[in-house]
Amino acid sequence: NSSDTDLSDDSMDGKTDSVLITPVKSSKVKPEDTVPEMGDLSISDNINTSTPSKPSYGHPRSLSAAPKFSLSGSQQTDGYAEARSQVNYYLKDNIDGVQAIAKHSDQTTQQFVIKQAESIAEFIDELVQCVKPGLGNAELENELKATIASQLKRRSPAGQYSEKTEADMLNSAVRFLKWLCPGSDSTFSKTNEKHIYPCFVELINFVAELVVRPSLGQQPTSFDEKPKRLVRSYRKTDVKPDNAEGRRRIDMALKCDALHYNNMSDDDEYDEDSIQFSEERLKAKDGRNDERPNYSRIFAVVEVKPDTSAANIEKGFAQLVEYSKGVYWNQHNRRFIWGLVSGGSNVKACVLGPNFLLASQFMDVTTAAGRLELIGFLVNWSFCELPKLGYDPTIRFNRVHKCFTIDMADSNESKLTQTTYYLRKIVVFAERVFGRHTRCFVVGRQPPSLDENFDNSGDILIKDAWPEVSGLAEDDMRNESKLLERVSNGLAGRSEFNGMYPKFLGGGRMQIQNARGESVDDTTRTILGETVWSQLGDLPLRAHMRIAMSGVGEPLKTIQSIPELIVVIYDVMRCHMGILKHCQILHRDISEANIL
Repeated sequence: NSSDTDLSDDSMDGKTDSVLITPVKSSKVKPEDTVPEMGDLSISDNINTSTPSKPSYGHPRSLSAAPKFSLSGSQQTDGYAEARSQVNYYLKDNIDGVQAIAKHSDQTTQQFVIKQAESIAEFIDELVQCVKPGLGNAELENELKATIASQLKRRSPAGQYSEKTEADMLNSAVRFLKWLCPGSDSTFSKTNEKHIYPCFVELINFVAELVVRPSLGQQPTSFDEKPKRLVRSYRKTDVKPDNAEGRRRIDMALKCDALHYNNMSDDDEYDEDSIQFSEERLKAKDGRNDERPNYSRIFAVVEVKPDTSAANIEKGFAQLVEYSKGVYWNQHNRRFIWGLVSGGSNVKACVLGPNFLLASQFMDVTTAAGRLELIGFLVNWSFCELPKLGYDPTIRFNRVHKCFTIDMADSNESKLTQTTYYLRKIVVFAERVFGRHTRCFVVGRQPPSLDENFDNSGDILIKDAWPEVSGLAEDDMRNESKLLERVSNGLAGRSEFNGMYPKFLGGGRMQIQNARGESVDDTTRTILGETVWSQLGDLPLRAHMRIAMSGVGEPLKTIQSIPELIVVIYDVMRCHMGILKHCQILHRDISEANIL
């Protein structure tokens, strides 16, 4: 089923191997959007009879017919208030090492990236030094042009580069230097966020341009030392994304543009195939307006405020949370999301995950040290492994069969073994920024090219979520995949329960490769790294779980008559008692959402 339900250990009727399910009772009140979250469980001796209802998800949706992310009317007001409440609960500000989450795992590659970032920062520092008091516009332009020409000669084979490249970089520099050099332009106000937008856009895109123009003495010697993508800013700012309803406008948005090299292997080209997992990936690229943000392609949201006052920065965090919902809703392979919040000339790097919103200390772009820190962060995004961007490399587009594939961890969780399924429909979307991020996919075992009835077939459901866990997978008494396997084994051969419960096909904790090439559990601790994790106190651990099961049901709301409802509820009660009797598991979190 597609509910957010965990299982926790308890005793029942003297049977030590019995399991009870109950929502946790926390002393700290969560924002309304996540109260209660059904994945938060604790051991309890009392059955909770006041389990809240969960929203229904409607009929299954095909990928190409994904609904627009909507924040309209009163929902916009409520959404912002809810986001502010979530910021108060989840935010941990001024965390050391947030930017380092995006560093490449390989130390040799990271040293190369550091040199690239330092080279770009030195270039921009030279441009900053061209801005002198009393210098006229024409004189300043000549100084900038000479500096850019000198730098481009150092970065171009045989010292050759196009006049257009030089002109574009000059135009960018003239814009962003207004922001980096306060007082250099009397028409620019660093306390006017709309004045900051184009400056920030040009700085980000200027850095991206230089990522693929390393100094001649710093040329890459291996594929790992080549940038895999360019992180650029959409040029349209203060804009409503194309596939969003309502009136809400985001300040800025960033996108990832994949880079392609000669002699790239299939494995090397996975970046673009994994980043663009949305209905947009199925459409022809011709005619796509890449200068206007689209939630299906947004990599990170940027919110700009006029100063660093507590009220303005908190507002920036809240808007970042509110708009990141659209990213999760449209991008079904996002594990976490990056963002930036700027107050005047000070920028914070932010990362949003299942149960955290972390923000770095300010990076002041008017100082050389602050610029180097921000530039290093931007450059890391171009070089790091795909999982460090927040994407899931196990969900990607298959170019041969023109469909999306999903890798499933097999039941043997001691090593990374996987089965690949082919996506047919998405029936549950991630509708929250914080929580389990539950998504459900209807899949098949064969690609569409080998299945004549591909659009209508598919009797396997994959549930993808980030529940709270305790310790190793084999020791976690709330391991949903193990408990579902226990139900399937306990009811096997009992035909009276056929069609009343999902049958376990495989799954468990997903795994990713660490810096040493080892397979490790994909958890929030793995994402953040030890430096950041050690600063978060008692933050509960969450793990990336994926379960395959047979039997795809419809939401309870699709019932057409009272007699049908009676039959469904009878079957539910019968199966509930069967699982209790034959599997020694008591499900204590029944709701509208987990009756199908």
